[in-house]
Amino acid sequence: MIAASALARARALRDSLADTTVTIRRESGTTWDDETGTYVPAWAVVYTTDRARVRFPGSQPREQDAAGERVTEQEPTLSLPVEGSGVVQVDDVATVDANPEDPSIVGMKLRVAGLHNQSHSSGRRLPVEVVSHG
Repeated sequence: MIAASALARARALRDSLADTTVTIRRESGTTWDDETGTYVPAWAVVYTTDRARVRFPGSQPREQDAAGERVTEQEPTLSLPVEGSGVVQVDDVATVDANPEDPSIVGMKLRVAGLHNQSHSSGRRLPVEVVSHG
C-alpha cells in the first residue's frame, strides 16, 4: 500500500531527527517528606523514549502586555514517536534526560498542555509549557 510505505518513510525521517531522551511522569498521589514535614506529589513513570524532539517554532517569542506586565509567549512542542506514546496525557511532565545536539536543555521539564492525534501522523507533536529549565 502506497500510503503505508509513505508513512513508514515519514516516521523513519522523523526518528532520524529525534535524538532527545525524555522520561514522562504522571502525578500518582502524595508521599510524606520528612525534611519539610509536608506531603509532596509522588510521580510515576508512564513513558520514556530516546527518539523525542523538543522544538520552539519560530526564532522570536511573542511579547504581550498582561495587566501592566510584559509576558513572553512561546509555543514549544514535544514530538514523540506515535508508537507507544498514546499513554501520555495532559498535565504529564516530561524531563529531558539527554540531548546530544544541545546539552543545555538537559533537565528541562515540560508540562503536556494538549494532545495530538491524527491519521497518518509521522509523530505525536504535543503542545507543552516549560515548567523549569534545568
